[in-house]
Amino acid sequence: MVSNSLDMKLDELLRTLKRMTKDYAYDAEYQKLRAELPPDWPL
Repeated sequence: MVSNSLDMKLDELLRTLKRMTKDYAYDAEYQKLRAELPPDWPL
């Protein structure tokens, strides 16, 4: 699991992913990569 390899707790990881979603929402590369993931993917 990603949280284990980063030595993070699950809630920390989810908060980080949520912050990244906000921080990179208008980044073209992020939008392209995000479009390739399923809609319910947590990033």
